Amino acid sequence: MFFLILSSKMIKSGKEGENNLPWLIQVLLLAIFLIAGNFAAAFFHIPLPGSVIGMLMLLILLVTNLIRLEWIEKAASFQIKHMSLLFIPFVIGLFLSPNFIPLLNFHFLLVLVLSSFCCLLGTAYSVQIYENIRRRRQK
Repeated sequence: MFFLILSSKMIKSGKEGENNLPWLIQVLLLAIFLIAGNFAAAFFHIPLPGSVIGMLMLLILLVTNLIRLEWIEKAASFQIKHMSLLFIPFVIGLFLSPNFIPLLNFHFLLVLVLSSFCCLLGTAYSVQIYENIRRRRQK
């Protein structure tokens, strides 16, 4: 947990709530959770991707306030903002692959459309619930 010690020393030098961690340290913190999740998945033979396990570890530490959101917020926001850019080469390569054309049948397309619609509805309702809670707290 060297990053907790390093982070707490850097945070103590600034004002309360001020983000004093450099961007590179924030990226390294996120990478540590990725590596830890991959290690846990391999070591304990967990049938989940290591990245998911790492994000669950990060979530637990954020909820328990062992890690502050401000410590990783800048790097995480950057990654989320540019996430769609990272998927473009993969999607183009998939569509240009000759092995992809036989997969395009009715059932496959139906699953794609329905799952996209469910994700859209889930996101919309989640945002609506979040906004309602936020408005109640502001009043």
